[in-house]
Amino acid sequence: MLPRPLLPALLALVALTGSAVSLAQTGGTSVASLPPALRAALAGGNGAQIQQVITTLSGGNPQTAANLANQVVSAAETLVATNPQAAVSAASAAVAVMTAAVQTNAPAQVLAVVTTAARIMVAPAVQQIAPTASATLAQSVMQVAVASNNPTVVASVATQVVAVAERIVQTAPATAAQLAGAAVSAVQSAAVTTSAPTQVANVAAAAARVVVQPAVQAAAPTAAATVATAVTQVVSTPAVYQAAPQAAIQVMANAYATVSSATVQAAVPTAVQTVTQTLNQAATNTSLGQSNATNAAQVNAILAGQGTTQTAPPANVQTPTQGQPQTTQTNPTPTTPVTPTPTPIVSPT
Repeated sequence: MLPRPLLPALLALVALTGSAVSLAQTGGTSVASLPPALRAALAGGNGAQIQQVITTLSGGNPQTAANLANQVVSAAETLVATNPQAAVSAASAAVAVMTAAVQTNAPAQVLAVVTTAARIMVAPAVQQIAPTASATLAQSVMQVAVASNNPTVVASVATQVVAVAERIVQTAPATAAQLAGAAVSAVQSAAVTTSAPTQVANVAAAAARVVVQPAVQAAAPTAAATVATAVTQVVSTPAVYQAAPQAAIQVMANAYATVSSATVQAAVPTAVQTVTQTLNQAATNTSLGQSNATNAAQVNAILAGQGTTQTAPPANVQTPTQGQPQTTQTNPTPTTPVTPTPTPIVSPT
């Protein structure tokens, strides 16, 4: 029998742990339904404390940790409008709990956490109040999504990540380039391009819009060259090109303009040669020509310096925001490329 002085402490521990397990099983999402320690940490916006409490309450059980993290990020989403800083801090803590052990033992919960965190990081209120924290969260979410080996999830999260990049392109151009690069790298695999070609095309288009901007080229010329090279290769893939031929042509124009700029050429002089080679191959690709009868003429016009750049999403592309579906639909039309506009992209209000 336990000594009487230890009984109250033991009963309190059992009650606290029991409430955590019960919460994880019932799927509650409100802040009030969280265990007291988690509720206090969430209300204070202390990400490190949230992560520590989850670790303690889970007792080393990866499934319980995943369930608790899912509850935290779900509750955090309810705070986006009223306390966006706390929401993004909690989401970051929840994603940080997604260790290799958790990903192995609770893949469904991991995907739920990643999906909800992605919605939080693109929410306008979060972008306005905590753009830096949002960008950091985007990097973490992308890493976990890639580790999931789920092509659909990877494509969806990459769409959200590159949306964050576009929104911070003027305030944090180097970070924008880094996020664009991470998103493009994530969707380059054959598994992703064949499973979600339209979303991959959207990711490439957004990334190309990011790196074509002078602010990004000045802040991160090497990253700009890397992204431009990668997106050209991505949209030259038949599956991706066929999903949105005119969007692919615009990506090529933006990419070629990026690597042709004096700033990028000074940093990575070979980038223009690599992109030119890819475009030459695209111009003579039979599959691409079958999808777009003017493919060769349009690509050759780009190589002749007659392409135009696009720095803002076209009107028929829906930018992901909180509460919207995780897919981004593009309805390409066979129009001429959009004339460049000097208006900078700013964070939404």
